[in-house]
Amino acid sequence: MKKPYCLLLLFWVLFQQLVAQDIPVSGRIHSSDDNSPLPGVTILVKGTTKGTTSDINGKYSLLAPGKGILVFSYIGMQTQEIDVNGHTVINVKMADQDIPLGEVVVVGYSTSSKKLISGSIELVNEDEIKNIPIRTIDGVLLGQTAGLTVVPQSGTPGGQNMIKLRGGSSINASNQPLMVVDGIPAITGEYSQIGMSGQELNAMTDLNPNDIESMTILKDASATSMYGARASNGVILITTKKGARGKTDVSLNTSYGWQTLPKERIIPMMNADQWNEYKGTNVQGINTDWMKEILKVAPTSNTELSVSSGNDKFRLFISGSYYDQDGVVKGTSYKRYNGRLNADYKILPNLTVGGGVGITYAKNARVEGDATLYGPLPNAMSIPAIYPVYNPDGTYNEDGPYANPVAIYENSVNMAYTNRTGGNAYVEYKFLDGFTFTSKFGVDIYNLREHSYDPTTTRQGAKYNGLGIEGTNYASNVTTNNVLQYIKQIKEKHNIDFLVGYSFEKYANRTTYIEGINFPNDNLQYITSAGTIRAASATALDRVLNSYFGQLKYNYKFKYICSVTARADGSSKFGANNHYGYFPAGSFAWRMTEEPFMKKAKWINEIKLRASYGLTGNDGIGDFASLGLYSGGYNYGGKSGIAPIQLPNPDLKWESTTQTGLGLDVSVLKNRINLTFDVYYNHTKDLLLQRPIPASSGYYTISSNIGQLENKGLEVMLNTVNIDKEFKWTTSLNFAANRNKVLSLYNDQPIDDMGRGGNRVEVGQPIGIFYGYKCLGVDPTTGSLIYEDINHDGIITSLDRTKIGDPNPDWTMGVTNVFSYKSFELSIFLQGVYGNDVFDATLIYLESGTGEDNQTTRMVNRWKKPGDITQFPKAGDSYKSSRFIEDGSFLRVKNVTLSYNFQKKWIKHIGMKSAKIYASIQNLYTFTNYFGMDPEVNYYGGSSNIIIGTDFFTYPQSRTLLVGLNFVF
Repeated sequence: MKKPYCLLLLFWVLFQQLVAQDIPVSGRIHSSDDNSPLPGVTILVKGTTKGTTSDINGKYSLLAPGKGILVFSYIGMQTQEIDVNGHTVINVKMADQDIPLGEVVVVGYSTSSKKLISGSIELVNEDEIKNIPIRTIDGVLLGQTAGLTVVPQSGTPGGQNMIKLRGGSSINASNQPLMVVDGIPAITGEYSQIGMSGQELNAMTDLNPNDIESMTILKDASATSMYGARASNGVILITTKKGARGKTDVSLNTSYGWQTLPKERIIPMMNADQWNEYKGTNVQGINTDWMKEILKVAPTSNTELSVSSGNDKFRLFISGSYYDQDGVVKGTSYKRYNGRLNADYKILPNLTVGGGVGITYAKNARVEGDATLYGPLPNAMSIPAIYPVYNPDGTYNEDGPYANPVAIYENSVNMAYTNRTGGNAYVEYKFLDGFTFTSKFGVDIYNLREHSYDPTTTRQGAKYNGLGIEGTNYASNVTTNNVLQYIKQIKEKHNIDFLVGYSFEKYANRTTYIEGINFPNDNLQYITSAGTIRAASATALDRVLNSYFGQLKYNYKFKYICSVTARADGSSKFGANNHYGYFPAGSFAWRMTEEPFMKKAKWINEIKLRASYGLTGNDGIGDFASLGLYSGGYNYGGKSGIAPIQLPNPDLKWESTTQTGLGLDVSVLKNRINLTFDVYYNHTKDLLLQRPIPASSGYYTISSNIGQLENKGLEVMLNTVNIDKEFKWTTSLNFAANRNKVLSLYNDQPIDDMGRGGNRVEVGQPIGIFYGYKCLGVDPTTGSLIYEDINHDGIITSLDRTKIGDPNPDWTMGVTNVFSYKSFELSIFLQGVYGNDVFDATLIYLESGTGEDNQTTRMVNRWKKPGDITQFPKAGDSYKSSRFIEDGSFLRVKNVTLSYNFQKKWIKHIGMKSAKIYASIQNLYTFTNYFGMDPEVNYYGGSSNIIIGTDFFTYPQSRTLLVGLNFVF
């Protein structure tokens, strides 16, 4: 009976001796997320320095004590400790880091966990995008981020908006943020050659928001300096959707809606009786409502279909969409067709290839706008009601002071056709321990063709016996990026992320323009039929940008975080002595909640302090500004000739902005309250302006770096979960206040009297202040306007002009409240702007008291006899005065959406994963004291940083009612 016990004891002794010795251990390490091999995982024998790393296939092998413990660690993933226990094969699956580091966001040429970012950024994610039923990129961004202002220049379908981040950094150069789509800088801005007087096109309208996965807004120098010479105005990184691993989703979104111009926003104009009394005429039987003639209830629709699929090696996303928007002003519309294909394939565990392509075809029908005599909207407001639309014989009546607006929209043709293709291809190779090399090639091609014809049935067409215009504009941007990145974790404490890269861009632009008159027939409206070519031109442009960049990010235990970035940009835009600019930046963050003394405060989830400092540039000026230029067309004696038109300046260089920022991120009560607070000071120098030179040189000005300005402000983002039960209520609020000031100009000489509002740039003042005469009211004795004699010389002259308003707001705000109960959800988005003035130049004509323009009904109460107390004179004047300055502050109910999500148990039987029905109202109501149609417009479009805040018969935004369905199969 003792023999078995002796054998067991012998085996036990032998086993103990065996496990006390080193034994060979091997295995494979995979990601628990997609089962892909993990190269570069560190495997250590606990308590020793003995270890190894996994190879490109996730394999490893080492000698370890049979009773030892192996420690598996990899940056961003949970560290695991596994007992060897005599096993010779140990396979491991590693999960993501259990430290809550927040969302992973795209930042420059890499990605990062949001909580490990030391700069100032904001993220607009897919859920936020899909809950905003607006089908343009700038429309989606409006009111979503503190410090980012999106100002619609008009309500024109497909029209351009002005986007500014932290106030804008320039006077003459671009103030638009750099837009980057999937790592490739996108073509943005206005490329139209046919002037539509404020009704400008927007190249970014071509991108479909439903194809976007996220948008990252980079604000401070630490976040933006990776883009160097184009980063002073911020950077918006757009990431399009990729296929989902392990599942297939088919999504169908469709909506239909109706747009109207809110009646409360239509300026009340005199009817025929009021006009007869005003002018002392007696025209009977005619009372035309011209606004009713040119406005309509405009339909809009959108349909999107997408497929997302993938497995552990391959991902695919395909989408197609059609968007159709008619304008509330007859004769305007925008139609857009989009398609996108994104795919990537893991050829080897360490080798991935991928790419994507997006195509767009768009048609935009426009009518002339405000600064013209041939715009339907301004003419409808200006023609008195005593004129009929048609003559008795059915022809258009042209007896009014301006061209018949009905004839214009029914007969004039103003079409813009856009073909756009943007795509990229990349290869990503991981090697050694923590190295990744990525090479990407991308292209953005924008083709615009414009066709315009005014037939003889319109006043302008009759003047020229038919007027036809053709224009083409081709733009392309070819980009290649090559990035080497090294990521390493040392002793589970030190986390290093280092990258270096090279980028090259080539931009090309080709235009043609031709204008003809004297057409034989209105059915023959192309230039080939013109009897006379009145104007013709063609241009060509090529420029390059050559860049080197690097970044080092380090954190200690995810607690102390720092980042250092540098970029060198070489541009063909600048002088021979300054082809290259250098832009460094650094930042530091301290996550206080990782300190031991904070562990007892369980209600605090996150406190992070941030600081940043750096230098960024702005190259958004005209090409060849540094060169001496010659131009043709200076002919003499019947022979062609050229002449110099610009002096060279080889010292011309970038505008540069020094940016300093401090920030605080706080999350408490199980992340139910999240606060982000930022303050910043941005100082811009070497502003690119025209410096006067002696006329004896043969020139008047030369491009030079001669000015300075500053922007300082604060930003607040607050997200709260107010109630989190069966009934749920969340709030998202953003608030921003920016103060802009010009610090110096050439000899401190102001840039004066710009645009219809008399905008001015003056040292010590914000950009674009209104400068004119201070109106004191109407003299009750004479009925004339009284102006303040600023210099007390007894007469009113230009020397009596002064600052009369500021178009820059004191603060901007956006707040979204979402209420949900069971399957119902109600979202309410409010947008607010406070403290800005608007110059209502429309009233210079519509409340003039003179001329043949129709007048607002307020002029019924004009001065008529001595002793009348009124603010409306018997006859006005054309002075740019405070009489036309109004408070442009407003609070707009921007969007209200009510939706219902069908329960899955109801729809799974028909193959659906989710189904939602919704109704939405955009621009429901605007609370404002502004008398004009829309306080949020600017007649000059987005082409000037100085001419801002002026309304001149500007196409207003419409109110839209939408109903829609979202299905996922």
